[in-house]
Amino acid sequence: MRILWVTHDLFEAFLPYVKGRPTLGGSWIAPLFYLLHNEPDVKLGSITPVLNGEAQKKEIDNIIYYSVPMMKNDNIRNINLRLASEYLFAINDFKPDIIHVHGTEKNFGLLRKFIDESIPVVCSIQGIVSPCYDNLKHSVATVNIKKYRSIKNRLGRGGVNFALRKWKRYILIEREIYNINSYFVGRTMWDRAQLMSLNPEAVYFQGEELLRAEFYTTKWEIDNCERHRIFVPSAASPLKGFHVLLKAAAILKQDYPDVKIVAPLSTIQTKSPKWKDYLVSEDYANYVKTQIKELGLEGHVVFKKKLSATEMAHEYCNAHVFVLPSFMENSPNSLGESMMVGVPSVASAVGGVPSIVKDNESSLLFSPGDHAYLAFQIKRIFSDDALAEKIGREARMIAQKRHHIEHTIRQYMSIYSNIIDHHHENIACAL
Repeated sequence: MRILWVTHDLFEAFLPYVKGRPTLGGSWIAPLFYLLHNEPDVKLGSITPVLNGEAQKKEIDNIIYYSVPMMKNDNIRNINLRLASEYLFAINDFKPDIIHVHGTEKNFGLLRKFIDESIPVVCSIQGIVSPCYDNLKHSVATVNIKKYRSIKNRLGRGGVNFALRKWKRYILIEREIYNINSYFVGRTMWDRAQLMSLNPEAVYFQGEELLRAEFYTTKWEIDNCERHRIFVPSAASPLKGFHVLLKAAAILKQDYPDVKIVAPLSTIQTKSPKWKDYLVSEDYANYVKTQIKELGLEGHVVFKKKLSATEMAHEYCNAHVFVLPSFMENSPNSLGESMMVGVPSVASAVGGVPSIVKDNESSLLFSPGDHAYLAFQIKRIFSDDALAEKIGREARMIAQKRHHIEHTIRQYMSIYSNIIDHHHENIACAL
């Protein structure tokens, strides 16, 4: 079986050879990709667009990697004939039995319009832009975000309003992706419901994700964690609800004066000069910094840059609780990682989260945006070791099944085979 993946992020094995400015990330898809490579009679390839790049092909360890040149914002617009021809050259060269598009937040799903009808295309659902757009607006509904704009934001670059404008334009493209494609892979009841509302005729397959190896071999222990330490996956966007956690922490500080929040994936610099905040900082970063000061949380918040898998696993183990305060999520990778490590979690009951954890069993849930409820749930973990250990233990058992390596490999091989057979049967019937 010849399987060709289309991804937004470049695989690291290809990185030393690529010209241009590739996007790195997508750590949740690499484990599955390389384990599929070990399956008998499977030939793998990948295509990744590269900003200011070149059309390249490189075979490494019997995997064929392609890059296609992309101009700025090419992947969030309708695919033009120039870009489509770049993809088609790589597709025709690889001759896939099936193409797997990872994510609908970028325009790769539009390739269905250009690819030979005999080749089936399946799209993995990661996030869905339209509900994220609505929830991004909701996340700052009570915040006068304009007050915190830098000069850069006021000139139309960056900031919350820029994201809203970009996402609003993309919603029409996203709807077309869901309308023209027939096969989708998802992981939660939420993404299945979204798909059925967008394309009731689509065929939905359940396909879990694999995690990086470090999370399978790391285990949280309450006696080894730092008490009252909170680990949160991101402070980069109001959609992630970091400002809600800050308000909860202000409540917690009354009983736990040593409470600490650790957040990776952050560009926020608490000690940056005022002129920089005024000129180039993002509005949400300026708002968060103001909140930290006004809530008396200076010295209680630690911002870190992007962490490696080993560093992330270490942070999960160091934390007393993992908190997911988002206003919208589908199947957050960070929640899966925390569950596999076994750290107890408190999560907002949004999107696909209730498909992954159960309240009072494998997590403690709260209503999105409700900082008082969030503080209450965190306090339950802080004050009850037996509850914390039970939540972490149950979460780990679920994650070990959900992210089981052999099961997931078999799951995707079955998905690919079923789609190929179904697609060819439909073509034969249409002739």
